[in-house]
Amino acid sequence: MVKSTLVKFIFIIFAFLVCSFAASDSALAQNAWAGEPYIIESNSSGEISSAVTDAMRSEMQGERLFVIVRLGTGETSSVLNGVRLRNIKAFMLDKGFDRQTSVFVEGEHIEGEGRIEFYIGSKLRLVTLAPRNKMPNLTCCEDYFPPAKRKPKRKKRKG
Repeated sequence: MVKSTLVKFIFIIFAFLVCSFAASDSALAQNAWAGEPYIIESNSSGEISSAVTDAMRSEMQGERLFVIVRLGTGETSSVLNGVRLRNIKAFMLDKGFDRQTSVFVEGEHIEGEGRIEFYIGSKLRLVTLAPRNKMPNLTCCEDYFPPAKRKPKRKKRKG
């Protein structure tokens, strides 16, 4: 048990270091801030999302953050969009974004994969694509879509 925990710990540290070096590459900063938004594919690493959102936080300088969550082709669940919205809001607030200057909303359906758009002021800075019916990978863990909570059944009244 201790051995498997140690192996997992070493793997996490290694993955963090590799992604830290990749995220610090000047190409990442140039692509993200050269006027074009940085697009993170749905099958990419969550460490990239984390690194780019950190860079966005340092760039804000009094601007508002706008986050728009959109369902993609074949996604019809408003629950899914709500879960994406709550998770991304929690993620961004945990990253240090200010609740007073951040706006999180659900947008219209789009063609293709679902997406989360991040604007600083009026400039689109980041687009994170989401696999169909799943959350996009924002951290080191796999995509997930938590199961919907079931409402408890009401007891029938006698009478």
